[in-house]
Amino acid sequence: MSPSPTTFPCVASRQGHYPQATSHLTQALALFRETGDRAGEAGSLNSLGEVSLATGQPGRARSQHVSALGLASQIGDKYEQARAHHGLGRACQAAGDPGQARRHWQKALALYTRLSAPEADDVPAQLTAAGIQDAGPAGRR
Repeated sequence: MSPSPTTFPCVASRQGHYPQATSHLTQALALFRETGDRAGEAGSLNSLGEVSLATGQPGRARSQHVSALGLASQIGDKYEQARAHHGLGRACQAAGDPGQARRHWQKALALYTRLSAPEADDVPAQLTAAGIQDAGPAGRR
């Protein structure tokens, strides 16, 4: 199995090579749009949102995650919906809106939990670190 077009940019992003990651993710996004791969498009937008947030651009990150959420919702991709809510939570927190951050993190937690995704373990810690109380029952449904 060959790596997806977003594998290299995600590794570059984790290593702090943000301009390179952005360039490759933008190319991957164009490819996914050209081929009609909406799941790939949603994933690329979420990854671009993560890079934007890492480079201090919470407004841009929010926009990218909102776009990813819309696409993921249209095609029923619960994992990318969870990623989008998770990213929106981080972007809202960075922009000084802890109430919206909590709402998105609760939605991410609920989706990740339903999917048995390992990311479900990260969300409560982010809520606590951000000074927001545990997600509670609403986030665990």
